[in-house]
Amino acid sequence: MLTKCVICGFNVRDEDEFCLNCGLISPLIPEKLSAYSFPRFIIILFSLSLLSILIFGFSIIKSGNYDKLFDLILYSFLICSFFSLIVEYFIKEIIANEKFTKRSKENPVSLNFKDKIIKKRVSELLKRGQNIDSVLDKIKENESENLQEVRRKLLTAREIVMSQFSRYELQKQKIELVRLQNGVSPYLFKLHRLNEFQTEDGLVTIENTRREINKIRTILTRFDAIEFPRNTLPEKENFLTQLSETENSCQNLREALLSKQATRALQGISPIEEKLKIPHTNELAHTAETFNLQTTLTDFSESFEELEREYRRVQSESEISQKLLNEN
Repeated sequence: MLTKCVICGFNVRDEDEFCLNCGLISPLIPEKLSAYSFPRFIIILFSLSLLSILIFGFSIIKSGNYDKLFDLILYSFLICSFFSLIVEYFIKEIIANEKFTKRSKENPVSLNFKDKIIKKRVSELLKRGQNIDSVLDKIKENESENLQEVRRKLLTAREIVMSQFSRYELQKQKIELVRLQNGVSPYLFKLHRLNEFQTEDGLVTIENTRREINKIRTILTRFDAIEFPRNTLPEKENFLTQLSETENSCQNLREALLSKQATRALQGISPIEEKLKIPHTNELAHTAETFNLQTTLTDFSESFEELEREYRRVQSESEISQKLLNEN
């Protein structure tokens, strides 16, 4: 069963120990906490009411004016109900924020954590590329042989930097695709239980997802001229294939939702209803397989970690080279 994370709204399963998107530990516990809120509210209300009746009732009994005792009990109950709701709200917020919504900021498998790393790496690579370009602009083609050798090395370094930059951008789009798949998943796994409003909402979500997929495809065309390292050549092609499969799966799900709407609209008109073609079960099974986030995340994590190792290696080599230059 899928339920939304109380912090970021990412769809998580009951058995998930943390939210895959934001890294929140026990993302469903604050919702479960509400089951205990009513007994706690009764205890708070009873305690405050009893306290107010004891305080004001004692002064009324002492004065001997018993006519106002019933009014005192009624008003005390109403006022204490109001304050009990306020106290209950703050208690619930404190528990939710301090105990149950504790984030795992260093959780290496959360998408938000990797997203931050990618933004940092992209910024660093852009700065490094700008520095290389700045030096290249100063070296003319008719310079000495020594400077021409420096220029060739700078061009090689620039290719490496641009390759890493494009691969980190690719990882960024992979994260975006996972989030898009996650947003569509509930309409697939709750297909037979969707009401009319949820079905219509699903159609809108699918249309937005297909639009975002086209945006991702457009973004990736900017890196067509950049050569990826040989060991990572299939990475982009595999991702483009995954994009196409997700798009096709969205189309299958869209047809299923429209068929569901048509079935409702034609309900009771037997001859037409019987001839209505419902999407084949195999198509929806393939759609479910496409939206298997665990498989997608595993592939993403492997390529991301490989890229990080390469980045650290290049960074180390760059620092050593800079140190040697400074010593000379």
